[in-house]
Amino acid sequence: MDSILDYLKSVELSDIEARLYLTLLKTGPTSVRDLAQTNGIKRTTVYVYIDQLVEKGLIIRLIRGSKKLVAANEPENLKALVDEKLKRAQEVQHDFPTILKRLSTSLPYEKPSVDSEIKNYQGRNSVKSLYLEALKAKELRSLVNIEEILSAFPENAQLFDDAVNYNPNMKMWEIVVESPDARARMRQATGRTKNYYFKFLPINMQIHSTDILIYDGTVSFTDIKTQISAVALHNNDLYNNFVLLFDFIWSVLP
Repeated sequence: MDSILDYLKSVELSDIEARLYLTLLKTGPTSVRDLAQTNGIKRTTVYVYIDQLVEKGLIIRLIRGSKKLVAANEPENLKALVDEKLKRAQEVQHDFPTILKRLSTSLPYEKPSVDSEIKNYQGRNSVKSLYLEALKAKELRSLVNIEEILSAFPENAQLFDDAVNYNPNMKMWEIVVESPDARARMRQATGRTKNYYFKFLPINMQIHSTDILIYDGTVSFTDIKTQISAVALHNNDLYNNFVLLFDFIWSVLP
């Protein structure tokens, strides 16, 4: 039932609308009073949501004798909401390049330089923006448990493959926790570009739930153990020190 509720919400039904609709599918035609009592909602509130559901084509009003009832329409009527959401998504996608250009032109021509800055990222979409930023760098170094990171961010493999096209001169080095899945991914990645290099940590050396990225004066740490989050530290001295450490580890690995 939770998965059905989540889907109904994804096509722009509120939580209350979704619950009222599912209740009507179960009970058949019923009075507003009974519908309100079943869901523990004030009757005056239910009237508001009934109007919205009628407008969306999901329920209808009935009169049987002296009784005024409401009933759910066939679930096939949901298709109209799905089609509408797809249409809006296509419009959003179509307008994105224009909006992006307008937003970019409104930014300062030159960003003020800072000696040190810390950025915090919370949630998948926020951390994904960090990966997109890192993949624009000229050089990118990574120390990663790629099997665990891809379990949280399966789209990262495609993000890398796309970056090869829009940032073809990027050079990337990865030190990776060894596993069969990691080896398969490494073979796939090296087939995409000649500028990608990797080495494996010794089999008995494990790092968990993290991805360390070193790029463009920044060192970032992604964590997926408790909640998906990341912190990026922009500091040239810190960056240079991490490059030295990474390159040293790289030099001693087979």
